[in-house]
Amino acid sequence: MRNGADGASAERTRLAWRRTALTTTAVTLLTVRVAVRGGYTVFAGVGIALAVIAWLTQLLISQRRIRAMDTPRPGNIGRSLPAFALVIIGFVVLAIVLTAV
Repeated sequence: MRNGADGASAERTRLAWRRTALTTTAVTLLTVRVAVRGGYTVFAGVGIALAVIAWLTQLLISQRRIRAMDTPRPGNIGRSLPAFALVIIGFVVLAIVLTAV
């Protein structure tokens, strides 16, 4: 049987994944804004496409983890965390490239 502390911990983890999804949504919108600041070019289109792909990947990972937290024994985070870290690194690289150009 789960006690209150375990349930609260799982709820905090679910909320953290949701906050992260919201944050990456804002980052994606800012990335699109930076990409189109100089006009709609092929480079801007590629930047927007990469940002949207990274955003959708992050949403998929977050939703999988949120659903996993609904089970009594959520299991190991497995490949979700490394995949998520790569998505965030991709956002950083994309932001650097778009800002530098």
